[in-house]
Amino acid sequence: MSYILRTPAGTFTIEPDEADWDIVKLCIGGLKLASFQTAEDAAGAVTRRRTGWPDWDRAKECACPACLADWEEC
Repeated sequence: MSYILRTPAGTFTIEPDEADWDIVKLCIGGLKLASFQTAEDAAGAVTRRRTGWPDWDRAKECACPACLADWEEC
């Protein structure tokens, strides 16, 4: 299953990692930022603004998703 979140800093996706189907990858605009054990863990990195994407991690004015339930399933 994949998830998408549109933000002013870019479009994040959480999707299966082709290198290891047991984990997921967090991407922005198609660029892989990190791998996580679960989609919830990846969404948590976005919530905590610890994605590795400076435009998002430093932003203060953007609304921040509370959890994976705030993402669109696709």
